[in-house]
Amino acid sequence: MKKNNLKNIKILVFAAMMVAMNIVLSRVLAIPVGPTLRITFSQVPIYLCGFWFGPLVGGTSGFLGDLIGSLIQGYAPNPFISLSAILTGVLPALMKHYVFHDKISWWKVAIMLALNGIIGSLGFTTLGLHLYYGTPWSVLYATRPIQTILLTVTNTILVTLLYKSVLTSFIHQNILNTQTVAVRKKQ
Repeated sequence: MKKNNLKNIKILVFAAMMVAMNIVLSRVLAIPVGPTLRITFSQVPIYLCGFWFGPLVGGTSGFLGDLIGSLIQGYAPNPFISLSAILTGVLPALMKHYVFHDKISWWKVAIMLALNGIIGSLGFTTLGLHLYYGTPWSVLYATRPIQTILLTVTNTILVTLLYKSVLTSFIHQNILNTQTVAVRKKQ
């Protein structure tokens, strides 16, 4: 088997595992707070997927996590919420690469996640809940900004710790093969 095909299969398998983690965190381990609000850390695997594998894999993982999770719970996917899920994998990955030039620190992660929270949770998700379910804006915005701030802080801590951990080295060495390629070029 060609090395590139093996690399793609490894990325696919690891991304599928991240989608599964997203589904478990969002559908099983979520804490419901009212009819339109949940406390969950389900975005962390999608953020990491985008950071490690880029915006295409990150966005696809976000979409699949939302789609499969919706179908498991027995309701139709909401396109606005799906767009928000896609942006969770795409926006931070693009910012990491093009704005921060692959140099990550906790405050850069905080900026990326805050922007994603404003556009995704406060933007598209709120619009989707309003249009699809008729939930009044006043009800949605009574709690959503507080949720977005709290999740941005906690997700920033989790994403930074996990991204700076040995897990990222493992991904680069065993899945992306970037360190072995760099070593070969030096020889």
